[in-house]
Amino acid sequence: MEELLAREEEARRIRRESADWEFINSLPPRQRAALVYYIETGDLYVASRIAGMSMEEFNELRIRAKIPHVN
Repeated sequence: MEELLAREEEARRIRRESADWEFINSLPPRQRAALVYYIETGDLYVASRIAGMSMEEFNELRIRAKIPHVN
């Protein structure tokens, strides 16, 4: 269990550090909140729903925000 929690925290750290925060902060509130949610959880499905976008559209936004997909 500790190993799983450590891996999740490492993935979260990588997403936070890689993100283009200037770009993220320039977005409308729903998209910004969705990207922050994704950074914290890695949950693409829920983040896309928060943003009001399809998963494909949100994934494109994630890429533009320079947030890596980390497992």
